[in-house]
Amino acid sequence: MADKKKKIITTKEAIITSRRPVILKSDREIPKDQMKEKIEKEKQPTIILKTREQSTPKDERPVSPKSQTEFENLHSSKIAQNEKEKKDQKSSSSFKTMVEPVKLLDENLEFNSAALEFLNDSNTNYLVVGVLGTQGVGKSMILNLIAQNVPINDLSTQILSSHEIPTDTVFESTEMVHLENQLDSLSFSEVSEEKSQLSQTIFKFKMQDIEYIERGVHCTKGVDMYITNDRIILLDCQALWSPSLIEETSANPVTARSANIMTVDCLQIASFLMSICHVLIAVQDWFTDYNFIRYIQAAEMLKPSLSASNTLTTNQESSESTSSGENHPHLLLLHNRCQLEDYIPEAVKTMQDLYRKAFQRSNLQLNSGMYLYSDTDKNGLNIDNVCKSYNVQTCGTPINLFLLPEIYSDFDNHDIYRGHPAFEDLAKRLRWMILGVNRHQITNVPNLSEKGWFQYCSKAWETIRKCTFFIEYERFLS
Repeated sequence: MADKKKKIITTKEAIITSRRPVILKSDREIPKDQMKEKIEKEKQPTIILKTREQSTPKDERPVSPKSQTEFENLHSSKIAQNEKEKKDQKSSSSFKTMVEPVKLLDENLEFNSAALEFLNDSNTNYLVVGVLGTQGVGKSMILNLIAQNVPINDLSTQILSSHEIPTDTVFESTEMVHLENQLDSLSFSEVSEEKSQLSQTIFKFKMQDIEYIERGVHCTKGVDMYITNDRIILLDCQALWSPSLIEETSANPVTARSANIMTVDCLQIASFLMSICHVLIAVQDWFTDYNFIRYIQAAEMLKPSLSASNTLTTNQESSESTSSGENHPHLLLLHNRCQLEDYIPEAVKTMQDLYRKAFQRSNLQLNSGMYLYSDTDKNGLNIDNVCKSYNVQTCGTPINLFLLPEIYSDFDNHDIYRGHPAFEDLAKRLRWMILGVNRHQITNVPNLSEKGWFQYCSKAWETIRKCTFFIEYERFLS
């Protein structure tokens, strides 16, 4: 035991002896020169800081943890508001609101892309409405009724005044010399321009006035396009079979070939509207022009197979696979300027039976709900408040047929029996039915936007103009 204790002691002594003592010097023993050098070395270096404008951006600056939550709470709503304003600016800058119609097809039937800036690339809930008819049947007036977002109280008065030249000129004397001088000083072009500017504020599409009627010329050239605030795309086409069209298209004297060229051009426009519209309105001003019915049937027969993949590519397999996805618009047969005898239930039944037989082999949709009266057995729509005297027993099963009366100068005289409801009530009913129709797919591409529809229109018109069916049809006419 003694030996072990000795060994332990020796090891401790060895450890103690191996350590070197640390001697601390006092500052008094350090010389003054070395003391100054030590103080200078221990001084903190001067740091030049940049201002906040010159440094990193405000969003990338480090924020203390304490103030970070306060910063997020204060500025989170402001950041969300700024992002919403940016999105609104982008969406508003993508398209403009339309003030007046623009040309979809110009006078030379060339496709015009000026309407592209008015179309929305994100909107898929839109309705395309086109109109067909001969000269002077009221195609532009029908579209003006649909384009009205706010109802007009004096609608009949505005329509009557749009067809007349204002008689605000007063002759001072009854002598023939003064009358001749005043007639020479009159400028009918200035009067029509002033009147068109006044009517343009109420009606978007230009309608025929007494000057166009007396000259026997058409008012609309090509295809006019207007987009309402409700995203309803309205297409107004030129008159069918108008003699003034033959004079414009043919620089030489009018021949049978120039008439055939005009006929084929109008057939191409009709086929074009059948390909790009949800609703196609066929307007007549009397019952019934069977040549007009045959014209619609010919346009449907000559219409080539059109689809989104078929217009973009020329692959034969894709055209065969998409041929079943063709667009067949809703056809609305509209009679304008109807008389008292046209509103008799027996006359309505005769009209519907004729149209049902004429379009029994057609793919155009005649049972779309745009009825003059409702069928209580098939649909329970409460739309008989306007036309109360019509029902299935007296007029038969309804089809897409609508009657608009002629507006007389004494329309406000309630002592005269008209045999039909007021024009304003029927106009509201017409607009309500067209806007509530089923908006089917125009192409086989689902959720096609407005700009996508416009590109499809360009390809469709190019395909129709190059289609050999119309060329062969013109050769058969000659």
